[in-house]
Amino acid sequence: MVDPRAGDGPVDCPTDGGRRRDKVMAYASTLFRSTPDGMAEAARGYIDKGFHAVKFGWGVFGEDTGRDRELVAAARDALGPDRHLLVDPGWYPAGWSKPGPMRSRREAIELCDWLADYNVGWVEDFIHPERFDEYAEVRALSPVPIAAGEQLATVWEFERFIGEGCVDIIQPDLSRCGGLTVARRIAQMAERTNIDLVPHSWLTHLLTGYSLQLIATLPRAPFVEFNVSQSALTGGIAQAGFKLDEDGMITIPDGPGGGVAVDVDFIAAHRVTL
Repeated sequence: MVDPRAGDGPVDCPTDGGRRRDKVMAYASTLFRSTPDGMAEAARGYIDKGFHAVKFGWGVFGEDTGRDRELVAAARDALGPDRHLLVDPGWYPAGWSKPGPMRSRREAIELCDWLADYNVGWVEDFIHPERFDEYAEVRALSPVPIAAGEQLATVWEFERFIGEGCVDIIQPDLSRCGGLTVARRIAQMAERTNIDLVPHSWLTHLLTGYSLQLIATLPRAPFVEFNVSQSALTGGIAQAGFKLDEDGMITIPDGPGGGVAVDVDFIAAHRVTL
């Protein structure tokens, strides 16, 4: 059992071999801005906050291919050659504001081809998660690493997704996949197939905190996702003292509750009966 309300003693994280790292690089997870100037300003802002990696996703991406290139180019220019740029385009080739047919194999490969021009570290979750064969085919041809898995909810889906060679980076969400115990099984699959694992942890500090506890046990985990767009609701559920060092790394807490304090009074005040 892992108790986020733990008041004393170390966090109980199911592991095979204990902690392997004390720090991990955080990437700022944010939306695409609508203009190149907006992208550059956002990227510089995250640099000023200490991030060495930024992921832009969703937003206006896909509405205009020419503009998409300009937005990615602006982000890369602002970040410079030595910082990490990640892209999360979404499933719809025309953008999230215009849901329609999912991105095809051809469209996915074309997207990966031009993203490679901007040294993108990965392209994420850009094909429907149930299309295992398409992921595998696109990965085999893509010059950019493929990341996905946040939508998967069972260990059997992860077995197939990893076993069929769909991704270079698997991204389980601990709040969907079955928690730390199941995530550790997924991590073992990833290790056996020589791929990285970076949890999807965009939401509350509680999710980030326990994703960090998983990352502490992994031999290969290049990043932790850090939500830079907290709302009053998601920010109020739990508090944490995560801080970036000069290299853009977060120290992984080893204190009670994973270093995260849950505000049970806040949760009670916002509880809704369905």
